[in-house]
Amino acid sequence: MRRLVRVAAVPSSPAVIVQRRSSSAWIARLLYGARASPLLGSWGACSSKEQQPLDDTVRELYCKALTHASGGGRLARDWIAGCVAVVCPSDILLDIALKHPGTEQDVERYRAYLLNTLHKRTQEGSNEGASVGDSGAAPSSSGEAVVKGLGSMPEVRCFVYDATRAACFHRYHKVPEEDRRQLDAVAHRLGVDEEVTRGIWRLVESEGAVEREKQRVLDHPWSD
Repeated sequence: MRRLVRVAAVPSSPAVIVQRRSSSAWIARLLYGARASPLLGSWGACSSKEQQPLDDTVRELYCKALTHASGGGRLARDWIAGCVAVVCPSDILLDIALKHPGTEQDVERYRAYLLNTLHKRTQEGSNEGASVGDSGAAPSSSGEAVVKGLGSMPEVRCFVYDATRAACFHRYHKVPEEDRRQLDAVAHRLGVDEEVTRGIWRLVESEGAVEREKQRVLDHPWSD
């Protein structure tokens, strides 16, 4: 006698897209404490068909620059690979995280992208002001104003935070001075104020203390 076997339906690709898009706010809040945050440098949903090519390019620039800013050590690369797996699983990004020899040129390429993005946002803001009859002075184009605007971009703050977390990953002792200086230099190049950079270091170090306390309270037998 034949028996009917009911096979569970596997979610189609569009269904997976919806699930990933729906989880973006949760992931952003988990990583950065805010529902609306750039993830690996991109604001777009990981699987948006129209935005996918641009998102992929931005994330590749981000991850390549991150391997340099974080020092490029094995543990830092493990952190970046883990972040990629959570935010936007991609064989290309994982390969970058684990193997790409990050250099200053990668940071410069990402900086060039950020400057172009900042310029577009400034233009859009100027056009909106003109449309409502704003007769105020034109925004400053001085180098100082550009650097200040660059350092205030959420993409930049999140990048420096990610690089710091990667550099500190599984390092319960002090991060090597050479790695710290390299990260500080990258943050400065991206226009982040020195006091903000120090604040990010303090934040990540305090998060490390919370992690160790969590391990102690939960009595993780598998913890290192």
